[in-house]
Amino acid sequence: MKIHSDVRAQFNKTPEARELFGTELRQQFEKNLPESVERIWELPPIIETRQQEPYASLLREVRELFVAGYFYSCVAMCGIVGERYSKDLLRASVLTKNEGAVSTPSEDAFKYLERVEISGIIGFLKETGTLADNAAKAAKDLCELRNSYAHARGKEFGRDARKAIELLHTLIDRTAPLPI
Repeated sequence: MKIHSDVRAQFNKTPEARELFGTELRQQFEKNLPESVERIWELPPIIETRQQEPYASLLREVRELFVAGYFYSCVAMCGIVGERYSKDLLRASVLTKNEGAVSTPSEDAFKYLERVEISGIIGFLKETGTLADNAAKAAKDLCELRNSYAHARGKEFGRDARKAIELLHTLIDRTAPLPI
């Protein structure tokens, strides 16, 4: 795609500029369509009955990034979703006991857990049996993969994006649904 057309379409919002930009987008889409169609077959199946919102939508979104060939973004998004899922799993699993009364911590209390290193949360969930060994390993591996891309050390974009999706599927599909 020509960058000058992109800039022109943003600053010259005439019907003609929009049409030109739409034509260029269509051509780019059609050019990449055969590869996109082939990539969908590389992904694991979605087990819809085990997933819930917002994770089902986010999982579909990372798959769309992969199919479209946005591998770097795909790895990053998989890591973000995996981290959010792990933190929400912890949130759904924690009860506190104060003077004999058992309760769920307040939203304000959970805000402090947002700053806890994700590897510690994963370790905690594994040790308590909340995450099965294979799901905990997938979560840990996904964090490491995401970190390599967050620090611009990723090398095999397509392979790593596919792996990130597989790890995210393992984490979500191998964990009991969250009681949301």
